[in-house]
Amino acid sequence: MSLEPTQRRVAVVGGGIAGLTAALRLELLGHDVEVIEADSTLGGRFGLDKLGDRPVMTGGKNIGREYHTFRWFTAELGCDAYDSFGYNASRIKDGQLLTIDSERRGQTLKNIRRMGSARDFARLASMAARIRADRRNRFLGSRYFTGVSRKHDHAPLSEFFGPELTDTLIRPMVIRNNGAEPHEVHPGTFGTNIAMLLDHYDQLSGGIQPVLEAFAKRVPVRLDARVTDLEIRDGKVTGLRISEAGAEPRTTDYDAVVLATPAYATAEIVRSARPRLAGRLADVRYFPSTVVLVEYDRDIFTHEVRALAMDDGPCTNAGSYGQEERHIVRYTYSGSEGRLTDLGPENIDRLTSRTEERLRTHLGAPRAERVNLLVKHWKAAYSGYLPYHAEFLAEVRESVAGIAGLELAGDYIQGVSIEGCARTGRAAAGRIADHLGSPRRTA
Repeated sequence: MSLEPTQRRVAVVGGGIAGLTAALRLELLGHDVEVIEADSTLGGRFGLDKLGDRPVMTGGKNIGREYHTFRWFTAELGCDAYDSFGYNASRIKDGQLLTIDSERRGQTLKNIRRMGSARDFARLASMAARIRADRRNRFLGSRYFTGVSRKHDHAPLSEFFGPELTDTLIRPMVIRNNGAEPHEVHPGTFGTNIAMLLDHYDQLSGGIQPVLEAFAKRVPVRLDARVTDLEIRDGKVTGLRISEAGAEPRTTDYDAVVLATPAYATAEIVRSARPRLAGRLADVRYFPSTVVLVEYDRDIFTHEVRALAMDDGPCTNAGSYGQEERHIVRYTYSGSEGRLTDLGPENIDRLTSRTEERLRTHLGAPRAERVNLLVKHWKAAYSGYLPYHAEFLAEVRESVAGIAGLELAGDYIQGVSIEGCARTGRAAAGRIADHLGSPRRTA
């Protein structure tokens, strides 16, 4: 039974986009909301940092035209000015440069046809048609991709498509979105990857920092605060154990909690109260990534070619930071060879120099001087999900339904995209509002 609609105290754990979206909606619905973030800054895997004196984002920054929930979030905060970026990525096949560009659909289709067999192209096109027909197929757990999962998840994605298309197109897609190799992901979750390929992208004109500043003026935030345990009594959430700045954990009472953290972090929070749920959440796979952001004294890419995916060596992708900021290059190290353990300056310099030479060889990029360099490493950057992921999601929903006042959000529920995370946050907030009753009825 829902409580009478009156203001209640709600904690949202996690300052990434899932948590921020949940907290903003709860605030709009009239609740007393507090965001609890273990890091010293908001933003999660947006990766706020500085390249020299310039604020930059080392994580996700491309916002699809289909990202309706995220665009609602920025609009509510008055920070919804966007610049077009498109989708532009290139690949070398048999010595030729093949580019996928959202502004040149006809040529893109021709290039994709050249990347694999007619059978594989037809299979890929069929999935894309399903996504265009029903946007729910863009996210994990949709009815169509649940059917794909039941039929095909006994084997990885590398066995679903032929080796030619897998090497040329599928591998760059899953490495970029999941940090995983094709043998580490499964067909039932591949709709999330195709959806990202089908979109057209913009970037926030001022970056994410103004959004976060506007949010912090609306919703109280506790930084450097790590949640250690979930407090439950008689099947109902009563609060959280929180350690601030490394101090001993103390209990804070809440009427409801949204855990908007990655699956592995959520598992640790619920472990003492719900060990079985924790064990299942801990099954979700995450993969590391390292980003090296370099500012040069001249442009490296052109407007026509703004990124190059690579099929050997630790660097899997090099791309321009923005459509008009082609003198700043983002080098991504992920996949099996890119799981770096040596982040020392000498190794980073060696790897960057090696990739610079490849850009000169394949793209005719100029020799340029480095002006500034920044390294960002995530031990668990991307979720690779699970085989039969829809069944996993059903198990988690059933377990959480038995805990009144608890909801989960995050990258493992609808997908790793910014929109997937935002959708889980907004949905979790709606379910909390239904449980508590809300002083305001719409948001």
